[in-house]
Amino acid sequence: MSVEKKSSSNVMRAAEILMALGDANPPGLTLSDLATQLDDAKSAVHRALVALGQFGLVEQSGRRGAYRLGPGIYALANKSHSINDMVNFYRPALISISAETGLSSYLMVRSGLDSVCLDFALGTLPMQALFEGVGGRLPLGVGLGGVCVLAQMEEAARDRIIEINTERYGQWGVDAETVMQEITMLKTEGYVFGTRKHGGGGEIKTIAFPAEKANTFNSQAAISLLLPNDTGIADLKALMGSLQRHLN
Repeated sequence: MSVEKKSSSNVMRAAEILMALGDANPPGLTLSDLATQLDDAKSAVHRALVALGQFGLVEQSGRRGAYRLGPGIYALANKSHSINDMVNFYRPALISISAETGLSSYLMVRSGLDSVCLDFALGTLPMQALFEGVGGRLPLGVGLGGVCVLAQMEEAARDRIIEINTERYGQWGVDAETVMQEITMLKTEGYVFGTRKHGGGGEIKTIAFPAEKANTFNSQAAISLLLPNDTGIADLKALMGSLQRHLN
C-alpha cells in the first residue's frame, strides 16, 4: 500500500500530476497510473485531481477512470501574451527554414530545469526527434536547444542547473563535460552541433542557435533543427548562412 510522500506539498503534487498528464498519450492516465508514476498514495493523488478538475485543469477522458489535461490549461497558456507573441514572431521563420532546407525545426524555451517545445515545422526529411511536438520537454542540456538556453544564463545559475540535471543526462548518453564543451562551441561559432541518443538506440544529429529576439518577450529560447547523419562542417556553414536570412 502506497503512503503519502512526506516531502510533497499540495502544490508540488499538483505540478507533478500536470507534468505527468502532459507527457501521457491521448487516452490519459488512470489514478493507479498516476499514483505509481508519482510514487504517492492514491488518496492524495485523487484529492489533487479533484481540486485541479474544479478549475478545468484536468478532466476525465472517455476511457473510464482515466484523466487528461483539461481545457483550462489551454486557456491559461493563451493568456500568456509574451509567449504567444514569441510563437507568432518565429512561426514564419520556422516554416520558411523547413521549406527551404527540408529539415524539421523547433522553437525551444526554458521552463524551469527543462526546455520545452513551443512550436515546430516539419521538414520533408524523415528523422526522429527526442520528443513529440509542442509541449515536449527535455532536461536543459539534453537537447541542443537547451544547451543554447544554458549559454544565455548567468554562470552561477547555469552551473547549478547542470549540476542538478547531471543525473538525468545518462539515458541520453550526455554528461556535464559534453554540455560545457557545447556551450563553448556556441560562444565560438554562434551555433552548437552534436548528437544525442534516442530510445531506439540510434543517434540524432542536431544544430541549434539562440533565438536572439526572444529576450524582447522576456524568455530564453533557441531554434534547433534535426540533421541527416552525414552532415559535415562545410554543410553547417552553408546552412547557418541560409538560416540567418530567415531570422533577420
